[in-house]
Amino acid sequence: MDCAMHTAPRSTPESSPSSSRLAGLREKLRERGLQAVIVRSTDAYLNEYVPEAESTRVWLTGFSGSMGDAVVTGDRAVLIVDGRYTLQAAREAPGFEARTVPLGTSIEQGWLALFEELAKQGVKRIGVETDRLSQSLWETAGKRAGETGLELVATVPSLVEELRRERGEVPRVAAGKTWAIEPRLAGRTVRERLQLGHALCDDKKLDGLLVVALDEIAWITNLRGDHFPYQATFRATALVTREQVLIVHGGGGARDAEGGVTFVDGGFEAALAQLSARSPGRPLRLGYDGRGTPAHVVTTLKARGVELIDVESPFAAARTKKTKAELDHMASAFARADLVHAKVKSWLCSSVSKGGSITEADVCAKTTALFKRSGAFALSFQVLAAAGKHGAIIHYSHPDHVEPIREGQLFLLDTGAFYEGGLATDLTRTFLVGASRVKATDEQRRLFTLVLRGAIAGMRARLPVGATGEQLDALVRQPMWQAGLDYGHGTGHGVGVNVHESPPRVTIGSRTTLEPGQVFSIEPGLYLPDFGGIRIENLCTIVDDTEAPRDGVPRKFLRVVPLTFSPLDKRLIDRALLTAGERAFLAWFHDRKRSPLPPLD
Repeated sequence: MDCAMHTAPRSTPESSPSSSRLAGLREKLRERGLQAVIVRSTDAYLNEYVPEAESTRVWLTGFSGSMGDAVVTGDRAVLIVDGRYTLQAAREAPGFEARTVPLGTSIEQGWLALFEELAKQGVKRIGVETDRLSQSLWETAGKRAGETGLELVATVPSLVEELRRERGEVPRVAAGKTWAIEPRLAGRTVRERLQLGHALCDDKKLDGLLVVALDEIAWITNLRGDHFPYQATFRATALVTREQVLIVHGGGGARDAEGGVTFVDGGFEAALAQLSARSPGRPLRLGYDGRGTPAHVVTTLKARGVELIDVESPFAAARTKKTKAELDHMASAFARADLVHAKVKSWLCSSVSKGGSITEADVCAKTTALFKRSGAFALSFQVLAAAGKHGAIIHYSHPDHVEPIREGQLFLLDTGAFYEGGLATDLTRTFLVGASRVKATDEQRRLFTLVLRGAIAGMRARLPVGATGEQLDALVRQPMWQAGLDYGHGTGHGVGVNVHESPPRVTIGSRTTLEPGQVFSIEPGLYLPDFGGIRIENLCTIVDDTEAPRDGVPRKFLRVVPLTFSPLDKRLIDRALLTAGERAFLAWFHDRKRSPLPPLD
C-alpha cells in the first residue's frame, strides 16, 4: 500500500505552550536514552473521543481533532492526521510538521511508515505509550521496528503525563453517572448477550473474556453513562463469564443494572481474585481481543500469571447487527434528530432573511438547546456548523463568534445526539441560507447535485451478498469521479453505542462485508477552498433483497435502505442533471407514505 503522505507547510510561532512542552518532552527523551516518542490521540480505553484535559496529544500539540498521533524526535515534531484534519492540524499545531495519510491508510500506518525514515536519521530507540496502543498494533509495530533496526520501549506512565505532573498540570477526571436502558429498547437481555460467548469459552476452555472496549461493555450490559464527552459509555473494565459480567467501574455503579451484571469493589485485582476463586489450583485462563486490548494490560496480566488467549471477540460483530428493537429505537431517534435539523435550518434562514445577525457559534448553541429540548441526553459529537468557505474544512470545529452568516451562503450543518436508548444519531445537510426567494448560483447547484447523485447511488444500492465496504464506497464516488472530483474521507462508518463503530467501514481499502442489521452512514462530500464545502449524510441499514435471484445468478442480493429522511434543499438541486431513476428516488425519499424499499430505477 502506498503510504506516501502529504506534508503541509510548517510555520513555527516564536513562543507558545507547545514549544515549551516540546522542549520538556525532549529533555525526558534524553533522560531515558530515547531518540523519539510516539504520542497517541487515544486513552487507556482506546477511545476516539478523549476529554481534551486528559489527552496527552492535545496537551502537547494543541491540535484538538479526534484522531491524529504525534512523533517527536530531538529535532523534529510530526503530527499525522487523516484527510478530515489537514487544514485544522496546520492551523492548530504550527510548531509541528503536519502530515496527512492517503485515503484508505490509517493514522497508525502513517507513523509506522516513518520508521525507516527515522532510522536513517539516527533514531535507535522509540518510546511508545503502550497503555494507549492495542496489543495487535504493538506486535505489528515491533515487527516493523525490527525490520528497520529500531527498538521500541514501553513508556508507562506516558512521558507526557510525567511532564504534566512535574508542571502541576494533572487533569481532573470528572465523575459521571451510569444507568440502565429499558430492556424494550435493547431487544436482548444481558443474559441473552452473555450466551453469545458460550461457544467460544467452551471451545477455548476459557474462564472468561476480558473486555476493555467501552462501547462493547455498554452493549453487553445494557448500561449507558456520561463519563466522556460525545459518548454514552462509562469508565470500566469487564470480565465476562458464562453467567455474569464482573465490572471494575470508575464510578458508583448502577443500581438499576440487570441481573448478570456485578460491580466489583476493590479494583481489578479484586475482580481477578473473585474469578480465580472459582477455579482454584490453576492459572486463570482468559480470552482477549488483541485489536481492542491495550498492550500494557496484556503485559500486566501475564506478569500476574494469567494465561491469555488472543481471540476474536464474540460480541464485537454481534453488536453491529442491530436487533429489531434497536433498529426501531434508532429510527425513532433519527426522526427526532431530523426534526432538530429542520428547526435549526428554518430558524437560521428566517433570522438571516429578516436581517438578524447570526454567527456559526449561535447556530451551535441553538442546535444543542434544541437537541436537549427534544429529549437527547448528550451530543454524539461536537456540532459542526460551517458557513461559506469554512465548509471546505472537513471537520470544522472552531465556529466563528463574530462574523454574521449571510444570505446566499452555503451552510454545512453536521449534528448527532443520544436519546434514551443510548445509540448515536448522525446527520449532515448542506443548505442555502435565506428565505425561499433566495436562489442558488449555477455552480452551487451543479456541485450540490453531483454530491447528491453520489448519496442517492449509496442509499438505493443493490449489492450481492458478500459485498464489501470498499465496493459500496466506489459506487458512491462514481458520479463525482466522472466529473473529475473526489473527497478526502471515507464514504461511511458504522453507528451504534459510539457514533463511529466498526465494522462496517465504507471506504477505500475496507474488505469487511456489509451485513443485514448494520447501521452506517453514506456521506459523500466536496471540499474546495475557493468555494466551500458540501456534504450530504444519511444513516442507512442493510436488508435482504425481496426479489429472488434469477436462475444462473450465483448469489443472493442485499439492499441499502435509508433510515434518516431530513429534507434536502430543493433550491440546490438541478433536476436536469438527474436521471429518471434518481428523480424517482427523491420522490420516494420525500414521501411520508413511502414504500419500505427505495426504487431502483
